[in-house]
Amino acid sequence: FMKNEGYWTFELCHLKKIRQFHESENKRAPVSVEYSLGDFLGMDATPLEGALVAHRFVGGTRCDETNDGRNTVVQYSCDPSTDSHIEWIKETTVCTYTMMFVTPLLCSHPSVVKAPKHKTKVADYLTGLEASCFYRVEGWWTYEFCYLKSVKQFHQEHNTNVAEFKLGVSTKRELHEAETAADIQMDEGSKEPVPYFVQWYRGGTKCDVTGEPRMTEVRFKCAVDNLNVIASIKERSTCSYVLEFYTPLVCNHPSFQATMDPHRNIDCYPTES
Repeated sequence: FMKNEGYWTFELCHLKKIRQFHESENKRAPVSVEYSLGDFLGMDATPLEGALVAHRFVGGTRCDETNDGRNTVVQYSCDPSTDSHIEWIKETTVCTYTMMFVTPLLCSHPSVVKAPKHKTKVADYLTGLEASCFYRVEGWWTYEFCYLKSVKQFHQEHNTNVAEFKLGVSTKRELHEAETAADIQMDEGSKEPVPYFVQWYRGGTKCDVTGEPRMTEVRFKCAVDNLNVIASIKERSTCSYVLEFYTPLVCNHPSFQATMDPHRNIDCYPTES
């Protein structure tokens, strides 16, 4: 299994080895830089929270700083909704790495089957939006929503922002820790109530009218067309905004699953003889 992280590509060969390499454009020498991050040693006794199994790889390429071989612990976790893949890899200390490997194959593990059901936070489903920004143009203004960062309103001329206001800012930690069940609400404005998830972005540019920082309520709704898009943004009251964002990422959360009534009436009508 491989994962590309910019300049580097990481390769995991299950129960064998891990390597880190860079492929050059030179066809005669396709691998220009390569490091071994360890060969498989055995089970590790300390899987991270959320992981079921951990494997230790040791004896990789010698590290100049530690004068020891590089080593890696691979954490394996269950996710029934995806294919097996390397989720992430981090250098936790100098030349010591932690890798998270996600696979549906572990979902039949006894500790998963017998584990009590915990409600997953909606924010856990939105990780695919991290490091992404989305835009919407409405007349003179352009609106920018950068997930886990900020909401902005600006006007640009000749590639220069001539007017700009922050409509709210936040951080991943603030939003994740603040999430409660009350953040999942129902939009009663349509024929059938539509669930949405709320995050608040506060502390924006000071409002001249109210004297308070601007703030935005971001509402995440399920997008069945697989597009991430700002559907609308409105100033609900002076310097207080509502941004509606459609994304397919929340559609699999239990709160967004359509509940089907198993009972159906069967109407019988006499046939004409």
